[in-house]
Amino acid sequence: MKILRIAAAAALAAIALSGCGLFPEEEEALAPPLKEPVAVTYTTTTVERGTIVDSVTTSGTFISTSTYDLSFEKRSGYLSEINVKSGDTVTKGQLLARLDTDELESEIQKQKLLVERAQIALNAARKAENATSESIRLAEIDYQLQKIQLDEMQEELSKQYIYSPIDGVVSYINNVGIGDYIAARSTLMRVVDPTSLQIECTGDKVSDFQLGKDVTVTLDGTEYAGKVAMTSAESPSLAMEKGESFIRVEITDQLPEGDLLGESVSVELIKQQKDNVLILPRNVVSLYSGESYVQVLEDGVKKERVIETGIKNVTDVEVVDGLEEGEVVIIK
Repeated sequence: MKILRIAAAAALAAIALSGCGLFPEEEEALAPPLKEPVAVTYTTTTVERGTIVDSVTTSGTFISTSTYDLSFEKRSGYLSEINVKSGDTVTKGQLLARLDTDELESEIQKQKLLVERAQIALNAARKAENATSESIRLAEIDYQLQKIQLDEMQEELSKQYIYSPIDGVVSYINNVGIGDYIAARSTLMRVVDPTSLQIECTGDKVSDFQLGKDVTVTLDGTEYAGKVAMTSAESPSLAMEKGESFIRVEITDQLPEGDLLGESVSVELIKQQKDNVLILPRNVVSLYSGESYVQVLEDGVKKERVIETGIKNVTDVEVVDGLEEGEVVIIK
């Protein structure tokens, strides 16, 4: 029995050993391939020296500084004549418009006859043999009264005409026609001197322009020197009339010939300018907790560095401290 158990065990062992040969031998695991790290690339710029300018530019229009708003000052009436249109050149003393004066002219003719009659009566009184000083004086008074009345009527007639006060150009005419009723002191037209020009600018940007500051005026691509001649601060009543801040600029250079009235220009004021300073594009400078900093490359390694800045404009910034010429700064 014991012999059978031993034989069975031996048989099982033999089977087990033979079974091991049924499975393939395990291969040794391969090490994973090593990948090269991806190189980091940056877009950079170099700190350079140059000129930086902080300026403000606004638009403006040529206006005349010699402007006359014309109206029938003390007389209302119906428009009888208008001899010009907007844009016409006029001469000093030229008749521009008049009201209907037929009735008044008729009264003036009658008054002239009364003056003539009073003059005849005065002459007769002086020649009369029985004339007294009183009768002569009464005739003189009557003549003077009639003459005063005629003068007043002729003065009234003159107020029903509008004459040009200068050699100039009609820049505006009210939209009225013959036969329309015109109220006294309502502006009928405007005459300006086109040779007496300044540039007027309005809007928010004009607050940077101060009286007496030099500016550059650009007209049709050509630059001209100019100077701020007036601001809202010097003429608050005019600013209130316009309803907004304004400046006026006079050109100190010789302007081109031709009609410039109404032409548009740009006006530039240089607020600050520095030459031979370190400059960076403004978009590479970041601000954190009140400090300006940039990212620089030192031996290929990105580092942050605090800098001190000066003049800034729309595109560039002056570097006062923290960088040197030629250093490489990361844009992104």
